Amino acid sequence: MPEYVRIPQSLRDNLKFIPDSVFSNLQTIINEEDDGVEEVERFLYEQQLDRSFLSKGSIIGLGFGLMSPVLGMSTTMSIGLLNGGPLTIVMGFLICGFATWLCSLSLGEIVSKFPIELHGSSALLAPKKVKLICSWYTGWLMLLGNWTMSTSITFAGAQLVISLIAVTNDNLINEEHLVLYTVFVFYLIVTIVGMVNLYFSRFIESVNKVCVYWILYAIIFIDILLLLFHSGHYRSLKYGLTHFDNTFSGYSSSAFSFMIGFQQSNFTLQGFSMLPALADEVKEPERDIPRGMSTAVIISGVAGLVFLIPIMLIIPETSTILNNPKVMPIVLIFTQSTHSMFVSFFLVLMILGNLLFSGIGSITTSSRAVYSMSRDKALPYSDLWAYVDPASQSKVPKYSILLTMGISYILGLLALVSTAAFNAFIGAAVLCLCSATCIPIILVVISRRRALRGSPIKVRYRLGWIVNFVSVAWLVFTMFIISVPPQVPVTSTSMNYASAVFVLFIIGITFLYYFWGTHNFKAPLVSEDKPIELESSGS
Repeated sequence: MPEYVRIPQSLRDNLKFIPDSVFSNLQTIINEEDDGVEEVERFLYEQQLDRSFLSKGSIIGLGFGLMSPVLGMSTTMSIGLLNGGPLTIVMGFLICGFATWLCSLSLGEIVSKFPIELHGSSALLAPKKVKLICSWYTGWLMLLGNWTMSTSITFAGAQLVISLIAVTNDNLINEEHLVLYTVFVFYLIVTIVGMVNLYFSRFIESVNKVCVYWILYAIIFIDILLLLFHSGHYRSLKYGLTHFDNTFSGYSSSAFSFMIGFQQSNFTLQGFSMLPALADEVKEPERDIPRGMSTAVIISGVAGLVFLIPIMLIIPETSTILNNPKVMPIVLIFTQSTHSMFVSFFLVLMILGNLLFSGIGSITTSSRAVYSMSRDKALPYSDLWAYVDPASQSKVPKYSILLTMGISYILGLLALVSTAAFNAFIGAAVLCLCSATCIPIILVVISRRRALRGSPIKVRYRLGWIVNFVSVAWLVFTMFIISVPPQVPVTSTSMNYASAVFVLFIIGITFLYYFWGTHNFKAPLVSEDKPIELESSGS
């Protein structure tokens, strides 16, 4: 296996269902710098976090957890079912997976050259006159994306817990108080994953590694049990891959409805862009972060297909699994296909196991984004958020973790006020992450890729241009698709307000820049010397 995708052998043993050729063939467009010299930008920040906190395998596991296809595709299943069903869900995931992988390559070569959270990359890539503002928007959009994505993951898990309770005993959950119950469970989940980050951070390395095993074995168990206990007729493979029916979406254009169905996969796969925030806690971030992002996307893509195809072979009629306010479609798929409450309960528990890993990882990345921005005085009370207790064994920014938990608590309250408003903030998570990823990639293109000279890991030859342009086009396309209502006719409650929230975010970021950023925000501290030149290790 090529060096770029070398992963721990213990992990590789559990990925035997993914042929080595899948990794090696995909990664042939990747090249480790072969001109004899590597030039990696070095930064002058005091090293407060533990540089050996996360290993290569842990980064892959964390990325896999953030993109967990089991949790992500399960909790957003209604979007794909509304907009075509099997063809949209499976083929949409395949298309989105490949495009997301290209985005991870574009972002990976930037992080390889500038191993820091993305606002630092933008500052170093942008022309001098716009360094601060490019850095500001990149950092704040990434931070808001982290916060809202973290909230999205934990709230989706809470909805799944409520679905599990409701399908077991429908009388236990009163529909009138459904949102209240969901918010209560959400608060409980946020508190648990937050406390793990605060008081059990020494176990996060192990948690990230176990994450991969859990998700892979969950996929295997779910697929096998569904096929074994399915009590009806099996769908044909042709049906499971090509059946398309978008009548429930209300859209007259099948092609447009198919693309809207990409929302399901984009909510799932965009988490890879949250990984650069961990650059301060990896021994070789210039290599480990790019490798982790790219490899995690590939594993998520292949594992997601293995998870989805058997479900499409036993899926009930769409009309019987939509529009149940208490129970998520994936839970109804399990109960209607197996007719066994015990088996269905076990299958949902396997999905909920992913929630722990994804929730812990999202709090980790979000708090590190807060920490990184605070070092450059991007937030009021920055000294507090950037504080790391030097006497503590766990070198974590505890106040950044608490702030991240507090933001989730506040956003969770929106669900009590308006479901549409809350969903708008969740949709804005993808818009923020896409736009924050897009800015440094566009800056690379503007520099005619010269800014990446000496990057230890980058795309080979002229393919870099193609990958960069496709990445930008895909990110812009995704932002458009995420802003479209998944179903028409649109009502005040079903309207997609994600773009409106995103615009409010932009306005808020702009006001904060002029009232705070221009007086306090600083560009990342870079070594005044020439970037350290290292002997290349070759391909």
